[in-house]
Amino acid sequence: MNTTKDIIIASLEEALKKLNINKAVILTESKNYGDYSTNLPLTLQKDLGKKAMEIANDLVKNIDLKKYTAISEIQVAEPGFINFWVSDSVLVDTVNSIIAQGEHYGEVLQKDKGAVNIEFVSANPTGFLHIGHARNAAIGATLCNVMEKAGHRVVREYLVNDYGNQMHNLAISIFARYQQIFNPSYEMPEDAYRGGDVIHFAKAFYEKYNDQYKNVEFTKEIEVLFKEFGREIALENIKKDLKSFGVWMDLYSSEKEAYEKNEVWPYIHKLKTTYKKDGAVWLATTTGGKDDKDRVIIKSNGDSTYLCADIAYHAKKFEALGDKEKGKIIDIWGADHSGYVERVKFSFEDLGYRRDQIEMILFQLLRIVKDGVEIKMSKRLGTSFTLRELLELVGKDAVRYFLIDRSYNSKIDFDVKKVTEANETNPMFIIKYAHARCAQMLDKAGYSSVKAKSLDDEYAQKLVNELKEYPELIQTMAKTYKVNLLPQYLLKLAGTFNSFYSNVKVLGTEHEESYIALVKATKIVLANGMNLMDLDIPEKM
Repeated sequence: MNTTKDIIIASLEEALKKLNINKAVILTESKNYGDYSTNLPLTLQKDLGKKAMEIANDLVKNIDLKKYTAISEIQVAEPGFINFWVSDSVLVDTVNSIIAQGEHYGEVLQKDKGAVNIEFVSANPTGFLHIGHARNAAIGATLCNVMEKAGHRVVREYLVNDYGNQMHNLAISIFARYQQIFNPSYEMPEDAYRGGDVIHFAKAFYEKYNDQYKNVEFTKEIEVLFKEFGREIALENIKKDLKSFGVWMDLYSSEKEAYEKNEVWPYIHKLKTTYKKDGAVWLATTTGGKDDKDRVIIKSNGDSTYLCADIAYHAKKFEALGDKEKGKIIDIWGADHSGYVERVKFSFEDLGYRRDQIEMILFQLLRIVKDGVEIKMSKRLGTSFTLRELLELVGKDAVRYFLIDRSYNSKIDFDVKKVTEANETNPMFIIKYAHARCAQMLDKAGYSSVKAKSLDDEYAQKLVNELKEYPELIQTMAKTYKVNLLPQYLLKLAGTFNSFYSNVKVLGTEHEESYIALVKATKIVLANGMNLMDLDIPEKM
């Protein structure tokens, strides 16, 4: 279904065609005059050798309002803008359509846009999730919801990195903390993890085994026991914290299992640009000048590198989508992984897949600030500030909202005081309060069903125009992955609703039902947007 904006753009494109002009049309919401506006004539002055006002009038003369009935009026304004007004019938139809579609407004019901695997969080199973994982989780979970609304079949995946040296370090860490229960002077190994989460894991091990492994030698068999126990309890806590954060996964993929099931080497053998040097196997990632140096995938001692398993992992999960033409995989990584992007993309293309079918979203990390002081995180030193602690401190909604409110390449100072303030300095509060106000107005009006008939008030029209943007917003976020556009849109919608509420008398007027219908439509869109972020949606505040 074409939006009003699409229709206006089509009218301008047709006018350009009649005048034999080839130019892309950019249409924006008008801030002061009309519903939509374009500066197209100003951009054509140099090419056509005419004044913008003359070009604007020529374009308007070639727009057939009988054909484009969604447009009620067009005016030219100095120095060369064209302003459009939308027909009242279109506004009314929009409101009634939103009410009819309810929670489905803005979504593509036919899932034909292609399958997407989105892998996010994927923290090593060596401890609790910390605040560095919080932004990853917030971005990933919201993007998954958006992609589904946009018509994609989405697979949410967590890669469990349980094969490398970090699992050995986890085993020696839990073993040492377990021994310290009996002998406090037992020395921690140099490579041990020293966070409080490892102490928690050791206590859990003691609860299960008591003193059965007191003073035992750390043999290979003992290492496997502590390693497996650590992996399982770490994953158990990770899943628990993700659930508390409103995040869930379709799939947890084990790197260790991939090796055990021989799922790595078949893909590595298919690579075309590998070569041997100094006893190691290299991948020629500098081919085409895209990487600064070639990368080792199998060391001279026969051990595989992390990249080796990652190459197979990406190929395997793409094939599992079963959508060779439209399928796509998206990884969400911290900005410190930027140097890793090219080598993974190169290997994916080397295996015969399209480069545009794998994307990496990189985000900057955040600082937690309380009373003007940064709460530092250092897993090794035992001062890590966990996601669990953050949720207890400010609640799920504040974390989910504020961690996607900024662009990915922006660093965030998460101020504990500011994000929990229940006033108009807090954008999340403004959005929730607007929804609660809608709910209270609907409750007071008491309509069992409601339908818009006429919306000729300027504040009502501005609100409808804002509501009309929601489906396009979903599509834009699905194409660009910029979920930070969502809280910005909801805040603007809440502000537009508050202007309507402050300037328009709703109850006891001849247009009461139409205005109540508009309030209901606004409530629906606010709720739909908040649902994408998994925020609690208040009926009262």
